[in-house]
Amino acid sequence: MSTINRHIPGTIKVEGREHLYISDDGEDFFTKSSRAVKKQSLFDKVTSLFEIAQSGGVISENCKLRLPTNELFHGLSYKGDIEGWRKQIEQGAEQLGLLTGKISENNIELSDGRIYALSDCKIEFY
Repeated sequence: MSTINRHIPGTIKVEGREHLYISDDGEDFFTKSSRAVKKQSLFDKVTSLFEIAQSGGVISENCKLRLPTNELFHGLSYKGDIEGWRKQIEQGAEQLGLLTGKISENNIELSDGRIYALSDCKIEFY
């Protein structure tokens, strides 16, 4: 799959879908590459710790965002019960001691109050 024409998830509004970024836990293992992998991914940990959302679903955006501080974040998006998914993911991240981030204009705004320009970040699609 070519990623040349991909946009950074969250920079373009998609009706009925919202994007968040989750800080890495130091293992850079956000999603499983196959079902044969038995270790629980960070995506699974964050999204299943609490069950709040009543409908819809959540997916990985297959996007890594590295801040100028070298901190790594992973993109995901969700639809359906937007508010429920947002709460579920934010509470899961908080329980695991992780930060969340959202795209606002050309910046990423982190849950700890820091803001970075996307132009200062490194983006990797996979």
